[in-house]
Amino acid sequence: MRVEVRPMSLQGKVLNKPEREALAPARGRLKLFENRIHALGRSVRVAQVLSITADAETALLPELLDAEVLFLDDDILRVRGIEMINGVAFGQTWHVTVL
Repeated sequence: MRVEVRPMSLQGKVLNKPEREALAPARGRLKLFENRIHALGRSVRVAQVLSITADAETALLPELLDAEVLFLDDDILRVRGIEMINGVAFGQTWHVTVL
């Protein structure tokens, strides 16, 4: 599904609303699926936002591991999970608007 995503934190620091709105949203295709992560030794739910303009799929944001949908209301949803940045795990929540 085509979406606009605004991360609600940056490397573990929660952003307030003006800070979130100052960042350009990622616009792409939202994918939610289960994948086996060998480094973790288990399967996890993964959320990705991928470029919809290129022939090859390109991640627009770090993927969320152990992703879960917190709520869904009309064309708005929240997805929470863990993002890995340079080997460090950070909690992350995405505010997603369906386009």
